[in-house]
Amino acid sequence: MSRIIPFPACRRRRPGAVALVALALVLAAATLPAPPVRAQDAVRDWNQTADPLEGAIGLHYGQLGGHGLAFRMPLRWWLYLQVAGGVWHTEDKKQHDVGFNLNYLLRQDQRLRLFINAGVGYFYRRELVGTSGGQDVFDTDKNWNLGGGVGLEYLQGSRWAWKVEADFAHLGKSGDIKVIPQAGISYYW
Repeated sequence: MSRIIPFPACRRRRPGAVALVALALVLAAATLPAPPVRAQDAVRDWNQTADPLEGAIGLHYGQLGGHGLAFRMPLRWWLYLQVAGGVWHTEDKKQHDVGFNLNYLLRQDQRLRLFINAGVGYFYRRELVGTSGGQDVFDTDKNWNLGGGVGLEYLQGSRWAWKVEADFAHLGKSGDIKVIPQAGISYYW
């Protein structure tokens, strides 16, 4: 007779650890050697008209652009919209976020893009902090961040791209304006 492990045992894991493991797996996969490809694909660049590498899916982390799964799509060849977000729920803690970024290309060469961006992100967190009189007591944070900055995107290989940004962000909860980093990895199709 086999022993069945109940699903709630998985709830003890920290959601941030799960996201870090997922990012580590994607980064490890990106460093694996690629299978042999045609000579045309070996010299990929952003400027090829036959395969312009327009849409992308990946992971993104930032206080403007959101934490989690990211989708990028062109509005024009020089203007991209990115939507990113994630949901991390456990029994005692619920978190979700969504972020929107507009990237305006300033310069694009074969493998590098320089852009400015503007973004807004919504972050929600609700955590059980105790009980009082038989009722659960929760600490809830809702936060809107907005801002803009400058970023670089580097095409590595034929379809993978790394993106880093330095943004001035107005952090809604505290009212502070800070320079914050954002980073992401994307696979273009």
